[in-house]
Amino acid sequence: MLATISLSLSAFAAKEPIYINLATNDSDKVVMALDAGRQYSEHGFPIIIYLNDKAVILGIEVGSGPISKGQVAIKQAIAKGATVIICPTCLENYGFTRINLVQGVVLGAEHQNNR
Repeated sequence: MLATISLSLSAFAAKEPIYINLATNDSDKVVMALDAGRQYSEHGFPIIIYLNDKAVILGIEVGSGPISKGQVAIKQAIAKGATVIICPTCLENYGFTRINLVQGVVLGAEHQNNR
């Protein structure tokens, strides 16, 4: 008895990561970009988010007060497996350090050591 399984070649190919480069902390723009990433993630694409310039605030843990929609979206992306990398120079320029980072956010260059 012979069984035949037919799958497209793409079923065997590794999916290339989707890179999302955020340079704004505008919640509407951030949420829109991350929602697009979520949709790709649901189809098996790895998501890598890079926070630079004003977007570094999205990767900073809020001690007290309200949390923005953009920060919520970043935390949700991390919870769903996205890699979030933050620009170390931008972080420093805004007066923050690694101790301020949201859990799961990786400081630039250091992400290479975690593979």
